[in-house]
Amino acid sequence: MVSFLHAADLHLGLRITRFSTDIAKRVREARFQALEKIRAAADEQRVDFVLIAGDLFDDHAVDGDIAKRAFDLLESFPAPAYVLSGNHDPLLAGAIWDRPPWNTPRPKKLCVLREATPVEIVPGVVLFPCPVFRKTSTADPTAWIATAPVDAGPIRIGIAHGSLKVRDDLPLDDHLIARHAAHECKLDYLALGHWHSRQHFAGPDGVERTAYPGVHEPLRFPGSSESRTGWVPYSHVRREEFLDSGHGEILHVRIDRPGAPPVLQALEVSHLVWREERYDLTSEEQMSRLIDQVAVNPLAERCLLRLRLEGILEAQAMLRLEQLRAVVDRYLFAELDDTKLRLQPGEDEIRQVAGDGVLRRVLEQLQQEASVAEPEVRRLAERTILLLYQIAHEVGA
Repeated sequence: MVSFLHAADLHLGLRITRFSTDIAKRVREARFQALEKIRAAADEQRVDFVLIAGDLFDDHAVDGDIAKRAFDLLESFPAPAYVLSGNHDPLLAGAIWDRPPWNTPRPKKLCVLREATPVEIVPGVVLFPCPVFRKTSTADPTAWIATAPVDAGPIRIGIAHGSLKVRDDLPLDDHLIARHAAHECKLDYLALGHWHSRQHFAGPDGVERTAYPGVHEPLRFPGSSESRTGWVPYSHVRREEFLDSGHGEILHVRIDRPGAPPVLQALEVSHLVWREERYDLTSEEQMSRLIDQVAVNPLAERCLLRLRLEGILEAQAMLRLEQLRAVVDRYLFAELDDTKLRLQPGEDEIRQVAGDGVLRRVLEQLQQEASVAEPEVRRLAERTILLLYQIAHEVGA
């Protein structure tokens, strides 16, 4: 049996454009912290080796500090790590792979897969690497495997970076890989990189031998249609395949013997936690529960939170929004969207706080306008009601 980890698309050194400088630094650092978790997973699962199926770096010309740190970290893995180039970090002359320390002749644990030639990586397991030499190509990177001699003895594993041709609208120069390449090349498993969503594909026999592992550290909030970091793929068009799940994952793969179905297990390795939550609030009690829930999150310091509030609240409950804002400020990053949260002060509240004077008449007029105005005007009227209510409440306290 062989046991290994399959990761891809780590994009170390990616540029963060949509956060403040301090948060961007933490997001970039998280990609290395998640790589350390891959190392821990390799140790815990006692794997034979680790595969990184392309785009270890976001660019083939990343700075020297990032390059050395990645090299040293992979060299410290408990099992050999085999790294394939991708379309973001192709094997171009003078690129990162030709510079120290990546041009070290014989690293201890790390191997850059520079040639399309079979490699016996452990006894009884042959790896068929498909390195990427340019950002775009119309050639199938796995095509050479079908011409290689077939030995019935070892477990055969392919590793490639590109788009699996599962439909006809994929860019022709996006390193397209034949839909049933694993079957046609007589592979027991085809480890792919390039698409950021974890996907498994069955062959003609119904066995899942082809997979993308997803990303080890997410770039967006779950369910969002954009990369929150500002990352953009080098491929021609932005496609759903490059939107990760909002979770950091790799695959643990086990194959008992040649021809046996691979057993695939997703492992969570991300460092940062990306959460997008929506709440429909109708009472102060619900607001209190939300504040308590957000306040006790033990992962707040490494959590990016997008909180969307909807509903209609009486003014006393709306006043607690400031308390909620103070709580979410403890998070690494937080967006609190309350634009769909509407104010509905009760008659008793208005009568009690505003009294019978001018302030009460102003509040009642604003309340009337809020009930019939256009959305933007209504929103302004509601916020004005809250402000006046708050002033009156504090003066009377």
